[in-house]
Amino acid sequence: MELTLLQQAVELINRSRNILICLPAPPSSDAIASGLGLLLTLEKIGKRARVVCNQFELPSNHAFLPKSSAIERDIANLRQFIISLDVSKVPVEELSYTVESGKLNIYVTPREGFYDARDVTTNTGKFAYDVVVVVDADDLERLGALATDNAEFFYRTPILNIDHRASNTHFGAINLIDLTATSTSEIVFELVKAFGFNTLDEQVATTLLTGIISKTKSFQTPSVTPRSLAVASHLVASGARREEIIDNLFQSKTLATLKLWGRALARIQDKFDGRFVWTLLNETDFQKSGAREDDLPHVIDELIVNVPTAELIATIYSRANQPVSAFLSTTKGHDLKKLFPQGRPYGSQNFLIWKMSTTDLAVAEKEILKIVTPLFEGGEL
Repeated sequence: MELTLLQQAVELINRSRNILICLPAPPSSDAIASGLGLLLTLEKIGKRARVVCNQFELPSNHAFLPKSSAIERDIANLRQFIISLDVSKVPVEELSYTVESGKLNIYVTPREGFYDARDVTTNTGKFAYDVVVVVDADDLERLGALATDNAEFFYRTPILNIDHRASNTHFGAINLIDLTATSTSEIVFELVKAFGFNTLDEQVATTLLTGIISKTKSFQTPSVTPRSLAVASHLVASGARREEIIDNLFQSKTLATLKLWGRALARIQDKFDGRFVWTLLNETDFQKSGAREDDLPHVIDELIVNVPTAELIATIYSRANQPVSAFLSTTKGHDLKKLFPQGRPYGSQNFLIWKMSTTDLAVAEKEILKIVTPLFEGGEL
């Protein structure tokens, strides 16, 4: 009987010893949570695992997550270079090395006789990981320099691809894609279950519930399903610290963030019966509020929750002497990469950061409206 994708994923992990978990850059809360939940599970079943995300910076409101400090910024010690010396005829008396002028010099003193260049061979060892698990990324490009700088590793190593987006390019050897799931954490929950319920402890449950709550804006988005509610209920019953999650994700906003919200909400605009909602922020807004660009996703989160008609939300902002940028988010599963292909926007199908070519906010606003107007007037985004 042919194995299901979930069974294939379990089999791949079971026969692997060293596992690398990769997050997209920048990672969503769902990506961070599902990656950490998987890390905790793999360690519990006796695997050696690491989590890596290109140039990762832990958001301050995610520090409560178990093992959040374990996420690394790049892949180190990926492959060994092996120098072999035939000592079958001439035993070794002493071994030492030096590094001079950028060169490694290895000194081998024979017990008797001498060594010849023909006694030395070199080889590249196996890669340090048996499998790569990529979570919450619709293609390998989302991994940034992790993938581009280690192309041979990703080409030669089996990839388990876990995601819930229709835009996923199925780049893995096994593609655990579930379009009915509200989050990647929901899919990882099913994987954790497949290893046995004894793996679902308080820490794992807390990470996975964090991913689901962040993705559904605490179950306020239209994407919430009976299944996601049932999974969340199971996680709470397994010890997930729901109050701590809510406190950190939604009730830990700084005064600077709240001030930026006020400025953004004061300029909020909408078109097409509220299906497109946007706001504008300039350098003065950042200076007077004391906020940073890192606070902008919180602004979008607030708009998603409070404007239920919105299908596309944009925060368009400018900083001093820099091109205008836009944070773009959709709540309807539309593909923002296809909608805004100009200038190679950075992000996923559902959330993009688009650095535009103009430094004028008004020009940028008109350009975005020009792109979305035909689509909304046609009736479908």
